[in-house]
Amino acid sequence: MKPPILPHLALATLSLLLVSAAFHPLDLWPLGWIAFVPWMAYHELRKRRGTARALMLGYFLHFAYVLMWVGWVAWPLVLMIPLLGLPFVWILARFADRGVHKLGLPGIVVYPLAIVTTEVLRDQVLGLTWSSVGYTQWRWIEGVQSASVFRVYAMSWVILVANAALARLWLVWRHGEACAARSAPITARSARWGLLVAAALVAVMHIAGMIRIAAAEFEEGPRAVGVQASIPQKAKMRKSPRDTWRRQKETWDLGGGAAFDPDLLVFAETSFRPVHLPGESLESRVEIPFWGGWFPRGRGQQTVLGYVKTRVISPGEMEKFNIAGVVADGRTLVTESRKRKLVPFGEYIPVPEGFPGRDALIDLVESFAGYVPNQTPGTSFGGATLETRDHRWHYGLNVCYEMVFPPELLGLMRARNPDFIVNISNDGWYGESNELDLVHVATRFRAVETGRAIFRVSNTGISTSVDPIGRYRSTVEVDGVRKSVRGLLKDTIPVARGTTVWVRLGDWTCAVFPLALLLAALHRFRRRGAPPATS
Repeated sequence: MKPPILPHLALATLSLLLVSAAFHPLDLWPLGWIAFVPWMAYHELRKRRGTARALMLGYFLHFAYVLMWVGWVAWPLVLMIPLLGLPFVWILARFADRGVHKLGLPGIVVYPLAIVTTEVLRDQVLGLTWSSVGYTQWRWIEGVQSASVFRVYAMSWVILVANAALARLWLVWRHGEACAARSAPITARSARWGLLVAAALVAVMHIAGMIRIAAAEFEEGPRAVGVQASIPQKAKMRKSPRDTWRRQKETWDLGGGAAFDPDLLVFAETSFRPVHLPGESLESRVEIPFWGGWFPRGRGQQTVLGYVKTRVISPGEMEKFNIAGVVADGRTLVTESRKRKLVPFGEYIPVPEGFPGRDALIDLVESFAGYVPNQTPGTSFGGATLETRDHRWHYGLNVCYEMVFPPELLGLMRARNPDFIVNISNDGWYGESNELDLVHVATRFRAVETGRAIFRVSNTGISTSVDPIGRYRSTVEVDGVRKSVRGLLKDTIPVARGTTVWVRLGDWTCAVFPLALLLAALHRFRRRGAPPATS
């Protein structure tokens, strides 16, 4: 008699909903350590049936929850984007079924490696980095240090090993030594050993993180101020350039920016209205009439500005670029960095010309956003050199949600080798949703991965300064509130030297998890196929 599918569907969905609750906005992080226990226990005990359907349902609901902030712009995308990840969930189901029920591998081996392998595959192919399990434990700063080698995946793996160990312990407690409905019986002894292994992995990761944090040495870098003017997106699109400018200036004055006397002043992404250059090259020197005035000047200070630049190519044809521009002496534009990673449906339509349904999709996006996104991505990694008195610092420029894509930071590190990184963003499109929290968490991981401080300034928050080992140094906050508030981000940026393992080797370090899964399967396959020993 075939086992029923309904319990499998219910328990897989429950597990993924529990792990969803460990993400923002609920942020119930302890659930990350137990969320997968219901599904792992059921799947390891029962004969396989409906694994793919069960995981697909749970995954769809989980990813829709994590990406619900997209609904602030176009709610149908909340239901469409999770569909992209379903092929990888099917791969996960195949790994789980074949590894546990065909090859007889222990769940404590298969489940963590299979889930992390599909995280790696999904991220490499789709760039959907938001929902990796390791991000739920972002507060565990010692554990986050593993990102300097393995990105978020080592964190995910250790958390999932703990889940699998608890699942086996539950099975033995609930069913005793009768847990033999699978090819490899689960004994009380093996369950205790699994829990010991999980505890040892957590301890090793924690101690290694403590050692890395204790060994960190930084030199004092430039004094920086970021302006979080908190202009709502709809108001921002209605306001005149002078109104926007006045809001920025008021925020500077109220926050005492002049008294801090920064070496670097940073404004958020698209803080200023578009710059139009009919017939001119993008590299031409341009001055906006209301630049200057109170910008730092006189001893080499610089200002980072966010704006959109439009170049007319021919009548009726133009290019738009999202720009982070650097101004010296309060008035002279010295370099520009064009945003490379555009927001799908927000800055471009990720559907090729002539594809069926593209026109209808454009109409849908325009009805929600009020415009048709058609920006052109940049092709190089930007940066600048800041010279003040007897100091010289090189910094990299990063725009908006490029912060959640590790390959963007890897490319910046290899192309520029900056002393620190400046990120400007405008998260006003997403109100006070969990998008702001997810990027805030990602910033901590990016700092550890690159081994560089990140000074991140966002229009509506969360603006923060993070040191090279991921500690939040300064955050714009008013009465405990970090979103949709006005204020200045002030910090003396710490500068680190050297290179992390991940920057040197890139994502090849992440291949250790798929490779380990493959080797475990090959080892068990060879043992099953070996002839019995003879005396």
